[in-house]
Amino acid sequence: MKKLLLALAVCLCGAVSAENVVLDLSNPGEPIEYDENDVWTRAYDNDATVYAQEFLFTHTANVEYHSYNGFVASKTTLITESAGMDDQFGCMAKGGVAGEGTPYLVAYWDSYADSNLDEKSCKVYTSSPYYAVGCYVCSSPYVYYTIQKGNAYARKFEQGDWFKLVAHGLNGQDKETGTVEYYLADYRSANADEWTLNDSWQWFDLSSLGQVASIYFTMESSDTGEWGMNTPSYFCLDKLTVSTEPASVDKTLTAAVRAYYDRTSGVVRVESASPVEAAVYSLNGTVVLKQLVDGSAALDLRACPSGVYVVRCGGYSVKVVK
Repeated sequence: MKKLLLALAVCLCGAVSAENVVLDLSNPGEPIEYDENDVWTRAYDNDATVYAQEFLFTHTANVEYHSYNGFVASKTTLITESAGMDDQFGCMAKGGVAGEGTPYLVAYWDSYADSNLDEKSCKVYTSSPYYAVGCYVCSSPYVYYTIQKGNAYARKFEQGDWFKLVAHGLNGQDKETGTVEYYLADYRSANADEWTLNDSWQWFDLSSLGQVASIYFTMESSDTGEWGMNTPSYFCLDKLTVSTEPASVDKTLTAAVRAYYDRTSGVVRVESASPVEAAVYSLNGTVVLKQLVDGSAALDLRACPSGVYVVRCGGYSVKVVK
């Protein structure tokens, strides 16, 4: 199996040199075909799963009822602002972390399935145990505009309301290693100026989960009724990252340095909050490219032959496959 290790750099305490595995939906393990709306053609196929790099994402569907739960690949940029199902495959960022129109995952968490079936509806397996690092998450437009406006099933959020994503780690024996939370909406403050409603990709630190064989996601909301949560249980995910070594992420420095291979343009894009030297090396140690990055830069690999390269930014290094 060909392993593509994109450089999604986060600042690790102690500058641990580790091999990261990063989700890259532009290079899936199995082909992902999109329809005229830029949504995975197998969204309602019960025999389909999303597989990329070392990750396998759960997906179940019912063709008769045109329904699904779990993960669906999408790259749609359409947002209708309807607070309805026509926005269920969208993302507030209008694309993945790599930019507008690039692929990402939309997840629908089914609380009923989680309560009544053995399998978790939103679960990702790794090919072998890895240490959790993190992922990027973003709001679904369906959720965003429901929270902002309300609809027939859920009320508009007011002071005191909140909506969060919970990640659960499982080890090789299927025992929980811990949980970590991210608030996609937080209106708990008495000061409305401090309310937050996610509309862009934000880093979700999963490092406290430790070594995991799988991760599953659940959701919670302050808008809950007799039949459970009223807020639509959707979220978007990209660049899930695991590592061969333990990672301790300093939240104040998370994503201060970020790099990824833009396959469409043939460049390594580097973003840094402070000046850093970024260099690309061949496997024999030869410097292929070197550039000072202050803000953002693109290291052009188009003239380089296909193969494995090492990208180093400051004290961090990771492999990419061209």
